Amino acid sequence: MATKSYIFMLTDKDRKRHEHTVEKGKVTRFVVQYEILMEESWRPIVRYDTFHGYAHKDLINPDGSKEKIFMGLTSLNEALALADMDINENWERYKERYLRRLKK
Repeated sequence: MATKSYIFMLTDKDRKRHEHTVEKGKVTRFVVQYEILMEESWRPIVRYDTFHGYAHKDLINPDGSKEKIFMGLTSLNEALALADMDINENWERYKERYLRRLKK
């Protein structure tokens, strides 16, 4: 079992955390999270993970509440690839959503 962790800086105030564990060529667990730097701390904005026994996405609101979205994929390899690609392509959209809700 091998666990790999990475932090990818998207800008000086935006980053993606990526961690996954592989056993016999198959992903057994993962977390991919987009975070922004606010008030000198990193805040999670969107997170894909397998912490509840299945792949899902959490859209995190400024008040800490979460909107949980089931991914519907049985292959964790596919779910991890999708999570990574979604954050790479849509992090700016997630940031805008979070900041709009912060102002309400």
